Amino acid sequence: MNNKSGYIKKLGIPIIALIVCAVIVILERNGVSQKELAPYESYEEIEFTEDVKSAPECLLITNLSEEFGHEALDMIKIVLDDMKVSYDIKDVSELGDKINLGKYRNIVIAFQNIGAFGERLKKICEWVQGGGNMMCAITLNPDAYFQVIAPKLGITSGGDEYTGIKGIKICKDCMIGAGAKESYDFKLEEGEEVYTSLKVELSEEASVYLTSEDGKVPVLWTNNYGDGKFVVMNDFLLEKYQRGFLCTAYSLMEKVCIYPVIDGSAFYIDDFPAPVPAGDSSYIRRDYGVDTSTFYSTIWWAKMLDWEKRYNIKHTGLIIEQYSDDVESPFDDNKAVSNFITYGNMLLNNGGEIGFHGYNHMPLCIKGVDEKRRYGDYKLWRSENDAREALENLYNFSSKLFTNEKFSVYVPPSNIISETGKKVLREACPYIKIIASTYLNDSDGYAYEQEFGVDEYGIIETPRITSGCNLDRYQMLTALSELNFHYVQSHFMHPDDVLDIDRGAELGWEKMSGNFEEYLKWVYSCSPDINNYTGSEMGDAVKRFDKVSLKKEYRDDRATIKLGGFSTKADFLMRVNEGEISRAEGCKYDKIIGNLYHVEAEDDEIVLYFKQGGLR
Repeated sequence: MNNKSGYIKKLGIPIIALIVCAVIVILERNGVSQKELAPYESYEEIEFTEDVKSAPECLLITNLSEEFGHEALDMIKIVLDDMKVSYDIKDVSELGDKINLGKYRNIVIAFQNIGAFGERLKKICEWVQGGGNMMCAITLNPDAYFQVIAPKLGITSGGDEYTGIKGIKICKDCMIGAGAKESYDFKLEEGEEVYTSLKVELSEEASVYLTSEDGKVPVLWTNNYGDGKFVVMNDFLLEKYQRGFLCTAYSLMEKVCIYPVIDGSAFYIDDFPAPVPAGDSSYIRRDYGVDTSTFYSTIWWAKMLDWEKRYNIKHTGLIIEQYSDDVESPFDDNKAVSNFITYGNMLLNNGGEIGFHGYNHMPLCIKGVDEKRRYGDYKLWRSENDAREALENLYNFSSKLFTNEKFSVYVPPSNIISETGKKVLREACPYIKIIASTYLNDSDGYAYEQEFGVDEYGIIETPRITSGCNLDRYQMLTALSELNFHYVQSHFMHPDDVLDIDRGAELGWEKMSGNFEEYLKWVYSCSPDINNYTGSEMGDAVKRFDKVSLKKEYRDDRATIKLGGFSTKADFLMRVNEGEISRAEGCKYDKIIGNLYHVEAEDDEIVLYFKQGGLR
């Protein structure tokens, strides 16, 4: 017994891993049957109410003659569209001398040179003073007009020069995920300094929400002016991963702001189930003294199951039939199915799901059509028909192994797929309703970058936001941003991450899994009630989010939200900047952080009552 214990300790294999290993051996000998899956509301069963129309609540003013005018407009439009804010767009050159501001509650200025307003700036300030709200969405130019409006923005001094900042500090409980883990400080990369902010001092009455890392430069603040409010973003937020910060800024304007979200967390395992790599890995042998196959069955898979149990994760596995580079028919079936059956059915029986990754790992790009999408060592399919036959082979292979599975989710190999490939996928796999590719394009422009939504063919787009075990600051900023923008978390990893030195293999699995667990702790400490979804359930949530529309009515003591595109439920984030909720009808609500709430609508009209009035 002592010798055995010493051997186990030497290998570094935990007891739980040995138990899993024993279970897998038994299951491989006796087979693992797939239990009947619990029914859930699928995209095919969702019925939506009619859309509702709302008068524009916001005037978005642009200046497309400026250097960053188009980029700023594109960014703000995406944020407002996904917040379901009704708005009009006017270029500053089209405003004329008479600006009709009476029908709007909010104005967003998406350009720098505020002097372009000329004398009209005085009228805008009077409108704010009378109860309107104005957001400056990008760092303003420090010209003469800026100096005139600066005191109204809460600025007491400075504002005549740009200064460098190395990162951000979130000062108040205004964003989900801020301060949940001390190790995630949301800096930029070490040594990087950007000159995108004005050096200013603010009055004590101003409320500061974001500053530079050292706290010396205010980045986001609000300042009351008469009965209205100014919101100032003192930075250039023109990148996709920064949208959540602009969403936060907009939500600070009114006394109450409510916007629809996805409310979902999903985890994907690409290339799983798939053939297990044979042979040795030097890092696995170094740390555990076993070959690759034994490592996966006794250590890696045990950790996946442990995370599922402790964080209620539902893994979506993406099946690969084989790792050949065949791109011409006929295609051979994989006859070695033991690992597929064992791991696949264990995943399903734990509440997970299996989707498609590919017959092999060749992206759906066609020779003679998609030559520009050639990437690395990947081959292009000889023809559309060859790609179609490979997908049909994958379906026949998978459906024989997992007879109860719907296979509604597709993840492109290496997140690469062409428009032609998408057409082939729709034709060959009409049961595929969801494509889960990537949120950020990180493969030299080859990846299929997505937005959350539904495309013109009815395919639901559910991009994965983060990946791997070792999330850098860039990924963490993106994760933070999306929790606050769409209230969504979506992550993928590969079983062979531990074999790839570029993904951290040299660190060893213990360190890699420990790094990833820090991410899990962060996600579920700052959003403990977020829904854990499979890939298809995430698709359902995205479709509900995509369909919903809002019509808001404010009175002194209540906010009434009429919903269009409503099914069985709809999820929202709500920021209460003034007042306190006393009760609600047609929904339930819970505080997430500070004055930010999650609201789940159970009816197509919800009413929120406030202890203090003043909602207009």
